[in-house]
Amino acid sequence: MSTNDFMGSVRNNWRQRAREMTTFQDEFRIVPRWLLTLIVVLYLVALAVGEFMNVAGSRGIIPGGMFAPQLGLALSGLALAGLITAGVAFGGAFILLIAYIYVDARRRGMHPAVWAAIAVFIPYLIGIVIYFIIREPLPFNCPQCAAKVNAHYNFCPRCQFNLRPNCPQCRREIRAGDRYCPYCGAGLESSSAGRPSPMPVSTV
Repeated sequence: MSTNDFMGSVRNNWRQRAREMTTFQDEFRIVPRWLLTLIVVLYLVALAVGEFMNVAGSRGIIPGGMFAPQLGLALSGLALAGLITAGVAFGGAFILLIAYIYVDARRRGMHPAVWAAIAVFIPYLIGIVIYFIIREPLPFNCPQCAAKVNAHYNFCPRCQFNLRPNCPQCRREIRAGDRYCPYCGAGLESSSAGRPSPMPVSTV
């Protein structure tokens, strides 16, 4: 694939994804609940272990002493809790993001394990950025027969419904309800112009 073909594919994906009627809350829901629960449990365990070791260290029960002894026991405990919270927040956010990429790639017909590995192993978050730039648009249900169709299809393979209504004169894609083509000004009296334009949504 040439560079021009690749960039054209990326631009087409961006155009198709612009129709996805999803919100941050909808997208967050695809992350497994058990993973979020596990991160919270691990955070509480890390907090409890850290505070226990800090108190035990201040009393000489375990070697090494307490964290930041110059702050005193109370402030030292708060500082340690803040450090643990920051570490878990950063690590947990990264884990949730990788989990989102895995699930999102799977529902978009991409290779989830491959893209999760790319997101993890390409440093400086470059792999994550690449995924969000070139990911495929979501499949959606045909407005006529409800069959799941690829976002790149022009016609439904089951019922032949026109998924991409276009101007009969310049053949460019139009929107449902347009009376005149926004590109060439032609009147849109054909049946293809009056058909609803599908709005892809998550079909997880």
